[in-house]
Amino acid sequence: MEILSQLSALPCQYESLKAEKRPILLYGMGDGAEKIYSELHKRGIEAQGVFASEGFVRGQSFLGHRVMSLSEAEEKYKDFVCVLCFALEGEKAQILKPLREKHTLYSPNVPVYGEGVCDKAFILENIEKIQKLYDCLADDLSRKILMSVLKYNITGEIGYLQLEEDTFSYPNGFFRHSKRHIDVGAYDGDSVLEYAAYNEAYADIAAFEPDKANFKKLKQNTAELRNILCENAAVADKDGASGVMGKGNRGTFLGEGGSGSIRTVKLDTYCRQPNINADGVPVGSMKIDAEGMDRQAIAGAANLIYKNRPDILVAVYHRAGDIFEIPLLIRNCDYKYKLYLRKKEYVPAWDVFLLATRKD
Repeated sequence: MEILSQLSALPCQYESLKAEKRPILLYGMGDGAEKIYSELHKRGIEAQGVFASEGFVRGQSFLGHRVMSLSEAEEKYKDFVCVLCFALEGEKAQILKPLREKHTLYSPNVPVYGEGVCDKAFILENIEKIQKLYDCLADDLSRKILMSVLKYNITGEIGYLQLEEDTFSYPNGFFRHSKRHIDVGAYDGDSVLEYAAYNEAYADIAAFEPDKANFKKLKQNTAELRNILCENAAVADKDGASGVMGKGNRGTFLGEGGSGSIRTVKLDTYCRQPNINADGVPVGSMKIDAEGMDRQAIAGAANLIYKNRPDILVAVYHRAGDIFEIPLLIRNCDYKYKLYLRKKEYVPAWDVFLLATRKD
């Protein structure tokens, strides 16, 4: 299937916004709104105001504008264009339905980390890589998810994200084994507990979390599980140390000039250590949600992946090109991997994951 013709015909949301004669209002506040405001400003698109949901309006100012309620905005501007500036998970996105019925709504997908935006120009520049990924995806649902995310990124239309079928399911036998499971970006242990309940036959679990406060919770929350190796470290493509950026939650990530220092671990090295691999336990699965360091985590595990052929679940939404760069990186490690895309219900297109498996 040739996807270029489908995507090139779609309107670019930024071009549509730039051509707007109606007032453009930001819907929401916070870091996400600041990023979107900056991206719009860079493209010559200026917002005339800011509004928020009724319970969040307390007479405050944001980006030089007094924050209005929706009713105030409608009274002042009548017809206007909304730019969504915050995330909504699952059923919470239903609050947008009445707004979309009355006003034009755009939802820019500005990446959580790194430079660049996965907009129409970026997608068309990388269309050969995207077509390559499309052609090697393992099922129709994966292809549908890829196209829905790309169409959303181009147009800003959240309707593309709202697919009718269940968009998150494991392939047959995925993550089930009696080997080691590796959790990169374990946060407070929620994903470790979920995995341990899903696959009780695991040999052990190695869980990595760079943030000290989260690591303390990780150890506490998983203390009752058997054979848990908790590491206060970030997984990367080299062993050493790095500065820490972020706010001490899921947003913690590595970066030059960050405050403090955190140990970085290369999985190829880690899994060869005598004290870690004393019993020669192979790796059966890996979950990677490394807050923008996902590619580096995979690069540092290339030998492990080639030798052990583990099932891999990895986030592909943190950086602009992750949705196609990371799957192709896995294929470079082992071209026999079957690749699936799965997503959870989110606006914008967050919680999109690659599931890679060698199981038949």
